Amino acid sequence: MTRDSLTLLVLVALLTGCAEDVLSRLCIDDDATFDIEEVSVLEDAMGEPGTHDAVIVTYDEDALEDGASWRVSSVDVLVMIPLSEWDRGTGPSNLTIEVFDAANPNHASLYILSQTLEVDALSWEDVSLQSPQVAREYNHKRAWWNFDFSSVIPETGMQSSEFLVSVFWQNGSSPAVGYSRYNRPCSENWTDYGDGFGWVLNSENSFFPITENECNHPMFRVNVETRVEKDSCGPN
Repeated sequence: MTRDSLTLLVLVALLTGCAEDVLSRLCIDDDATFDIEEVSVLEDAMGEPGTHDAVIVTYDEDALEDGASWRVSSVDVLVMIPLSEWDRGTGPSNLTIEVFDAANPNHASLYILSQTLEVDALSWEDVSLQSPQVAREYNHKRAWWNFDFSSVIPETGMQSSEFLVSVFWQNGSSPAVGYSRYNRPCSENWTDYGDGFGWVLNSENSFFPITENECNHPMFRVNVETRVEKDSCGPN
Protein backbone atom coordinates (compact mmCIF):
# COMPACT_ATOMS: atom_id res chain seq x y z
CA MET A 1 0.00 0.00 0.00
CA THR A 2 1.38 3.38 -0.98
CA ARG A 3 1.64 6.33 1.37
CA ASP A 4 -1.06 8.15 -0.64
CA SER A 5 -3.45 5.19 -0.33
CA LEU A 6 -2.90 5.01 3.42
CA THR A 7 -3.54 8.74 3.77
CA LEU A 8 -6.79 8.38 1.81
CA LEU A 9 -8.01 5.53 4.04
CA VAL A 10 -7.30 7.52 7.20
CA LEU A 11 -9.14 10.54 5.78
CA VAL A 12 -12.20 8.43 4.86
CA ALA A 13 -12.28 6.91 8.37
CA LEU A 14 -12.11 10.35 9.98
CA LEU A 15 -14.89 11.72 7.79
CA THR A 16 -17.06 8.69 8.51
CA GLY A 17 -16.64 9.22 12.24
CA CYS A 18 -17.54 12.90 11.91
CA ALA A 19 -20.69 12.03 9.97
CA GLU A 20 -21.82 9.64 12.69
CA ASP A 21 -21.20 12.27 15.37
CA VAL A 22 -23.23 14.85 13.47
CA LEU A 23 -26.16 12.50 12.91
CA SER A 24 -26.35 11.31 16.53
CA ARG A 25 -28.41 13.72 18.62
CA LEU A 26 -29.77 13.76 22.16
CA CYS A 27 -33.51 14.20 21.74
CA ILE A 28 -35.43 15.50 24.77
CA ASP A 29 -39.21 15.68 25.03
CA ASP A 30 -41.33 16.88 27.94
CA ASP A 31 -45.02 15.96 28.14
CA ALA A 32 -47.86 15.81 30.63
CA THR A 33 -48.43 12.31 31.99
CA PHE A 34 -51.03 13.08 34.68
CA ASP A 35 -53.51 15.93 35.26
CA ILE A 36 -55.94 15.60 38.16
CA GLU A 37 -58.37 17.96 36.43
CA GLU A 38 -58.84 15.37 33.67
CA VAL A 39 -60.27 12.86 36.17
CA SER A 40 -61.77 14.93 38.98
CA VAL A 41 -62.62 18.45 40.15
CA LEU A 42 -61.59 20.71 43.01
CA GLU A 43 -63.61 19.96 46.16
CA ASP A 44 -61.60 20.92 49.23
CA ALA A 45 -58.45 22.50 50.65
CA MET A 46 -56.29 21.13 53.42
CA GLY A 47 -52.85 21.10 54.94
CA GLU A 48 -51.82 19.16 58.03
CA PRO A 49 -48.33 19.73 59.53
CA GLY A 50 -46.30 16.53 59.66
CA THR A 51 -48.52 14.78 57.10
CA HIS A 52 -47.53 13.27 53.75
CA ASP A 53 -50.17 12.47 51.14
CA ALA A 54 -49.24 10.64 47.93
CA VAL A 55 -50.90 9.30 44.81
CA ILE A 56 -49.72 6.57 42.45
CA VAL A 57 -49.06 7.73 38.90
CA THR A 58 -48.46 5.31 36.02
CA TYR A 59 -46.16 6.09 33.10
CA ASP A 60 -46.69 4.15 29.87
CA GLU A 61 -43.23 2.77 29.11
CA ASP A 62 -44.56 0.98 26.00
CA ALA A 63 -44.38 4.30 24.17
CA LEU A 64 -40.63 4.66 24.84
CA GLU A 65 -38.18 4.31 21.99
CA ASP A 66 -35.36 1.79 22.30
CA GLY A 67 -32.61 3.10 24.54
CA ALA A 68 -34.70 5.95 25.95
CA SER A 69 -34.80 6.97 29.60
CA TRP A 70 -37.54 8.89 31.39
CA ARG A 71 -37.97 10.84 34.60
CA VAL A 72 -40.42 13.17 36.30
CA SER A 73 -39.38 16.65 35.17
CA SER A 74 -41.85 18.76 37.15
CA VAL A 75 -44.86 18.64 39.44
CA ASP A 76 -47.51 21.35 39.69
CA VAL A 77 -49.55 21.48 42.89
CA LEU A 78 -52.68 23.59 43.36
CA VAL A 79 -51.95 25.87 46.31
CA MET A 80 -54.93 27.42 48.15
CA ILE A 81 -55.18 30.54 50.31
CA PRO A 82 -58.44 31.45 52.13
CA LEU A 83 -59.70 34.82 51.01
CA SER A 84 -59.68 36.13 54.58
CA GLU A 85 -55.95 35.38 54.88
CA TRP A 86 -55.28 36.88 51.46
CA ASP A 87 -56.86 40.14 52.50
CA ARG A 88 -54.65 40.26 55.60
CA GLY A 89 -51.52 39.46 53.63
CA THR A 90 -49.60 36.19 53.72
CA GLY A 91 -46.30 35.51 55.43
CA PRO A 92 -43.53 33.12 54.30
CA SER A 93 -44.68 29.52 53.96
CA ASN A 94 -42.98 26.38 52.71
CA LEU A 95 -44.10 23.20 51.00
CA THR A 96 -42.30 19.99 50.04
CA ILE A 97 -43.05 17.74 47.07
CA GLU A 98 -41.72 14.18 47.05
CA VAL A 99 -41.31 11.74 44.15
CA PHE A 100 -40.87 8.03 44.99
CA ASP A 101 -39.48 5.73 42.30
CA ALA A 102 -41.96 2.94 43.11
CA ALA A 103 -45.64 2.43 43.93
CA ASN A 104 -44.81 1.73 47.59
CA PRO A 105 -43.14 4.56 49.56
CA ASN A 106 -41.52 2.08 51.93
CA HIS A 107 -39.42 0.52 49.15
CA ALA A 108 -38.40 3.33 46.83
CA SER A 109 -35.74 5.86 45.94
CA LEU A 110 -36.94 9.25 47.15
CA TYR A 111 -36.46 12.65 45.50
CA ILE A 112 -37.38 15.75 47.51
CA LEU A 113 -37.88 19.39 46.58
CA SER A 114 -38.87 22.12 49.09
CA GLN A 115 -39.81 25.65 48.11
CA THR A 116 -40.92 28.88 49.76
CA LEU A 117 -44.15 30.30 48.42
CA GLU A 118 -43.71 33.57 46.52
CA VAL A 119 -47.25 34.84 46.14
CA ASP A 120 -46.43 37.48 43.53
CA ALA A 121 -44.75 34.92 41.27
CA LEU A 122 -47.95 32.89 40.70
CA SER A 123 -51.13 33.55 38.71
CA TRP A 124 -54.09 33.53 41.12
CA GLU A 125 -57.79 33.17 40.53
CA ASP A 126 -60.84 33.21 42.77
CA VAL A 127 -62.64 29.98 43.57
CA SER A 128 -65.61 29.13 45.77
CA LEU A 129 -65.66 25.61 47.19
CA GLN A 130 -69.12 24.08 47.06
CA SER A 131 -69.19 21.61 49.96
CA PRO A 132 -65.75 21.25 51.60
CA GLN A 133 -65.34 18.82 54.46
CA VAL A 134 -62.05 20.21 55.77
CA ALA A 135 -61.56 23.78 54.53
CA ARG A 136 -62.36 26.45 57.11
CA GLU A 137 -64.12 28.68 54.59
CA TYR A 138 -65.57 28.55 51.10
CA ASN A 139 -63.87 31.39 49.26
CA HIS A 140 -60.20 30.97 48.29
CA LYS A 141 -57.50 32.09 45.92
CA ARG A 142 -55.95 29.25 43.93
CA ALA A 143 -52.82 28.97 41.80
CA TRP A 144 -50.72 26.24 40.20
CA TRP A 145 -47.26 26.16 41.81
CA ASN A 146 -44.46 24.52 39.79
CA PHE A 147 -41.77 22.31 41.36
CA ASP A 148 -38.97 21.70 38.85
CA PHE A 149 -37.29 18.32 39.47
CA SER A 150 -34.86 18.54 36.53
CA SER A 151 -31.92 19.23 38.88
CA VAL A 152 -33.09 16.67 41.48
CA ILE A 153 -33.85 13.45 39.59
CA PRO A 154 -30.84 12.10 37.61
CA GLU A 155 -30.86 12.32 33.83
CA THR A 156 -30.28 8.55 33.76
CA GLY A 157 -33.97 8.30 34.59
CA MET A 158 -36.40 6.46 36.82
CA GLN A 159 -36.96 2.71 37.03
CA SER A 160 -40.58 2.00 38.01
CA SER A 161 -43.47 2.65 35.61
CA GLU A 162 -45.62 3.17 38.72
CA PHE A 163 -44.35 5.95 40.96
CA LEU A 164 -45.61 8.16 43.77
CA VAL A 165 -46.02 11.92 43.91
CA SER A 166 -46.50 13.26 47.43
CA VAL A 167 -47.14 16.55 49.18
CA PHE A 168 -45.46 16.95 52.58
CA TRP A 169 -46.41 19.65 55.06
CA GLN A 170 -43.36 19.99 57.26
CA ASN A 171 -43.73 21.56 60.68
CA GLY A 172 -44.06 25.32 60.47
CA SER A 173 -46.06 27.58 58.20
CA SER A 174 -47.33 25.71 55.14
CA PRO A 175 -50.06 26.57 52.64
CA ALA A 176 -53.12 24.43 52.07
CA VAL A 177 -53.38 22.36 48.90
CA GLY A 178 -56.43 21.79 46.74
CA TYR A 179 -58.06 18.36 46.93
CA SER A 180 -60.22 16.51 44.44
CA ARG A 181 -63.78 15.33 44.91
CA TYR A 182 -64.08 12.10 46.93
CA ASN A 183 -64.27 9.93 43.81
CA ARG A 184 -60.70 8.67 43.33
CA PRO A 185 -59.37 5.13 43.92
CA CYS A 186 -58.20 4.57 47.50
CA SER A 187 -55.83 1.90 46.16
CA GLU A 188 -53.84 4.74 44.53
CA ASN A 189 -53.60 6.86 47.69
CA TRP A 190 -50.87 6.46 50.33
CA THR A 191 -50.89 8.69 53.43
CA ASP A 192 -48.56 9.17 56.38
CA TYR A 193 -50.81 10.81 58.95
CA GLY A 194 -47.89 11.83 61.17
CA ASP A 195 -49.15 9.58 63.98
CA GLY A 196 -46.07 7.36 64.16
CA PHE A 197 -47.59 4.48 62.17
CA GLY A 198 -45.91 5.47 58.92
CA TRP A 199 -47.35 5.11 55.44
CA VAL A 200 -50.80 3.58 54.98
CA LEU A 201 -52.42 2.52 51.70
CA ASN A 202 -55.90 3.94 52.15
CA SER A 203 -57.69 1.00 50.54
CA GLU A 204 -56.24 -1.08 53.42
CA ASN A 205 -56.69 1.52 56.17
CA SER A 206 -58.48 -0.22 59.06
CA PHE A 207 -58.88 3.01 61.04
CA PHE A 208 -60.95 4.74 58.37
CA PRO A 209 -63.09 2.13 56.57
CA ILE A 210 -63.73 3.44 53.05
CA THR A 211 -64.85 1.96 49.78
CA GLU A 212 -62.62 1.69 46.72
CA ASN A 213 -63.47 5.01 45.06
CA GLU A 214 -64.15 7.38 47.94
CA CYS A 215 -60.74 8.98 48.37
CA ASN A 216 -59.75 12.53 47.51
CA HIS A 217 -56.33 13.20 46.07
CA PRO A 218 -54.07 16.26 46.11
CA MET A 219 -54.53 18.34 42.97
CA PHE A 220 -51.37 17.46 41.01
CA ARG A 221 -50.18 17.84 37.45
CA VAL A 222 -47.11 15.75 36.52
CA ASN A 223 -44.77 16.16 33.55
CA VAL A 224 -42.33 13.50 32.35
CA GLU A 225 -39.17 14.07 30.33
CA THR A 226 -37.82 11.44 27.90
CA ARG A 227 -34.24 11.37 26.61
CA VAL A 228 -32.94 9.27 23.73
CA GLU A 229 -29.99 9.31 21.31
CA LYS A 230 -31.05 9.00 17.66
CA ASP A 231 -30.30 10.32 14.18
CA SER A 232 -33.00 12.99 14.10
CA CYS A 233 -35.20 14.66 16.71
CA GLY A 234 -37.89 15.62 14.23
CA PRO A 235 -41.21 13.84 13.64
CA ASN A 236 -40.93 10.25 12.48
